Amino acid sequence: MKLENISILAESINVAAAAEEGKKPTFDVLAYNGGPLNVARYDLPVVLDLAGVENGKSVIANLHHKNDQLVGHATRIENDGKSLKMQGVVSAVSDSAKQFVESAANGFPWSASIEAKPSKLEEIPEGRVIMVNGQSVAGPVYVARKSRLYGVAFLPHGADENTVVNVAASAVDHLHERSANMPFNQWVEAMGFDAESLTEVQRQRLQDKFAVEIKASGKTEDITASDFDADDIKAAASEHVSELELAFAELEGEVPAKKFAEIKAGALKASRELKAKALKERWNAPRFEVEAVKAVAGVKLDMIRASASHEGPAIHMPKKDTSPQVIEAALAMSARVPGLEDQYKPEVLEAADSQYRNIGIQQILLMAAASNGHHVSPGERIHTGNLRTILAAAMAPPIHANSFSTLGVSVSNILSNVATKELVAGYQEVDDTWREISQIKSVRDFKQVTTYRLLDDMQYEQVGPGGEIKHGAVSQESYTRQVKTYAKMFALTREDIINDDLGAFDDLRTRLGAGAAMKMRDVFWTAFLDNASFFTSGRGNYITGSTTTLLTDGVGLGLGVKAFRTMTSPSADGSKRIGGEPEILLVPPELEAAARQLYVATNLVGGSSTVANANIYVNRFRPVVVPQLSDASFTGNSATAWYMFRSPALYAPMVVSFLNGQQAPTVESADADFNTLGIQFRGYHDFGVDKAEYVAGIKSKGAA
Repeated sequence: MKLENISILAESINVAAAAEEGKKPTFDVLAYNGGPLNVARYDLPVVLDLAGVENGKSVIANLHHKNDQLVGHATRIENDGKSLKMQGVVSAVSDSAKQFVESAANGFPWSASIEAKPSKLEEIPEGRVIMVNGQSVAGPVYVARKSRLYGVAFLPHGADENTVVNVAASAVDHLHERSANMPFNQWVEAMGFDAESLTEVQRQRLQDKFAVEIKASGKTEDITASDFDADDIKAAASEHVSELELAFAELEGEVPAKKFAEIKAGALKASRELKAKALKERWNAPRFEVEAVKAVAGVKLDMIRASASHEGPAIHMPKKDTSPQVIEAALAMSARVPGLEDQYKPEVLEAADSQYRNIGIQQILLMAAASNGHHVSPGERIHTGNLRTILAAAMAPPIHANSFSTLGVSVSNILSNVATKELVAGYQEVDDTWREISQIKSVRDFKQVTTYRLLDDMQYEQVGPGGEIKHGAVSQESYTRQVKTYAKMFALTREDIINDDLGAFDDLRTRLGAGAAMKMRDVFWTAFLDNASFFTSGRGNYITGSTTTLLTDGVGLGLGVKAFRTMTSPSADGSKRIGGEPEILLVPPELEAAARQLYVATNLVGGSSTVANANIYVNRFRPVVVPQLSDASFTGNSATAWYMFRSPALYAPMVVSFLNGQQAPTVESADADFNTLGIQFRGYHDFGVDKAEYVAGIKSKGAA
C-alpha cells in the first residue's frame, strides 16, 4: 500500500477575534475523535493511531490545503491518546487570513481537516477487532501506527455531513479598518503616494489592493495609513526579488550577456538598498510595494533598451529550467526513485518531465562541464577519449557565470541527493519491527552518553503546615548509549558513464539502502538478545518454569501478566509497583500462532463456551513477531522465550540513538576519481543501540 498524505475531517472549530485591540484572532479545533475515517486515495478507512503521532516543527493553517493561502499556525496541540485538539492563531498577513476571519464573523460554516504524513501502515483484516485510541475498531481498516502532523486546512465544506462547526459570535473584522466610501485617489494619497504619477501597472496593483482591503470591509470611517511592520517589509522585499528574477528569466538571451549581467547586478543591489531604506525609514508595506513595482518596470525598460541595439533578428526559443532541483528531479525520474511526488513540488516534476525526460548521467555531466567553461560540441557524447576531461570540467568549481552556472556549482549535490533518495527508499523497504519496543533519541556527537533510569523517588508528598517541600531522590541506576558510524563506498564506474547506465542507482536501493537497514536490524537484535543480566528474577522481570510456556490455554500468558503487575521499582523503599498496562507480545515465529490465537479468540482452546473458559486476554496484547528471536545465528536465541512490554512512550527496553536526529542513511559527497575514471560516493549511517528501562516489561523463558 502506497503511503499517501492523510487529511482528516475535523469535528468542530471555534474562531474568535481578539478580545483586545492589537491581538490576533485565534482558532480552536477538535481535530480528530480517534475513530475510522474515509480518506482520499486509500481503499480502506484509516485510523490515525494517536500514540504514534509526532508533531512537526510547525503546524501551519491554510485554506483549501494550499500552502500559498496561509491563515496562521497552531500554538498548542493536545493529544491525550483518544482525541486530538488544536489551538492556534491567525498570524498570516494574507487575503486568505482575512477571508477566514471575516467569513467566520458572518456566520460562514467552516470545516477543517488535519494534514498528516504516515510512515507506517498496518492493515487490519476483516473479522479482526483491535483496540486503538481507547476504542474498539473492527477490520477491514488501515491503522497509521506512525505519522507526522504538519498542518490544518480550513475548507468551505466537508465530506462528512455530520461535521459540526461552531463559530464564536464575537468574531469581528479586526484585520482592516478602511472606508468603503473613500475614493481611490484619496486612499492612495492617504497611504503616502501621488496618485497622478502612478504608472498603469502600479495603478492596477493598488486598485486590486484597494478592492480587497477597502470595499470588502463595508466600513465608513476615515482611512489611515498602515503602520510600519518589519516582517511585512521583509516579506515584500522577498517577493520583489522573486519578481526581478522572473523578469531576468523572461529577457535573458535577448540582451547581450555582458549588458545583461550589468543590469541584473545593479537591479539586485538596488533591491537590497530599497529594503534597507524601507526598514530604516519605517515605511509601511504598500509604500514599499509601489516602489518595488516601479523598480521592476525600470529594469524591464533597461533590458528592452539594451536589446534594441542587438544586431540581427531576435530568435525566441523556449528556455529550459536549469535550476539544480529540476535537474535533480529529472535524474531521479530516470533512475526510477519511488515517491517523488512527496519530495518535489508539482511544478518541479512537471518541468523535469517536460524538459529533461529520460535524462542520463552523460547529459548532466556535459551540461555541468559546459557551464564551467568547457566547450561541448552539439551531440557530443562521453567516451574513453574525453571522459577524464569531461569529469574534470564537470566536477570543478565554476570559473565564470552563464546560463548554467547554478548547475556547475551543484552537480555533486545533484548526484548525491539522488543517490541518497535511492538509498533511503531501500532502507525503508526493510522490516523495522525494532521500533515497536524502542525509544528514539538524538545525540550531538560520538561520545558516550549516560542516562539515568526512570526509577526515581519522585512521588509527590503532602506539604506540611510549615510549607516545606521535600526533594525527590534521583536514582543512581543508569545506562550508557553511544553512536557509531557504519559506512560503504560505491561508485558510478567508467563503464556506467560511457554506457549512460543508471543501473548503479538501482543498486543503491536494492543493496546499500536495504543493506543499511539490515545492518541496523542485526545490530539491534544482537544487542536485545544479549539480555541475561537485563531480565532477571531479582529484578522481577523474568519468569521460568514449565508452566510459563506460551500456549493457547492462557496459563503461561497469565503468569506473565502477573509478573508484569507485580514488578516493583528499586527506588526509595523498593516496594512500589510500577503499574500501567502491557500492550505488546513479542514472540519468535514458533509462537506466532499461539500469540495470535490468544489475541483474537473469545474462548481458550480446549475449554467450553462457559464464562470460566472465556479468553479474558482477547484484543489485549498485540502480537509482534520477530524472526531473529529464534535465529541460531544470534547469541541468546530461543524458540520458546517470549516477552511482554508496555508502550515504549514512557518505558522502553531499548533506546536507539541517531547523530543529530538523522534516522536514515545519507550519501555525503560525490567526487571524481581520476584513477578509476568514475565518480565515488560515500554512504554512511550514524546510530547506536543500547538497553534502557528494564521495568518496560518481562521475559518468559517459556520452558523449565
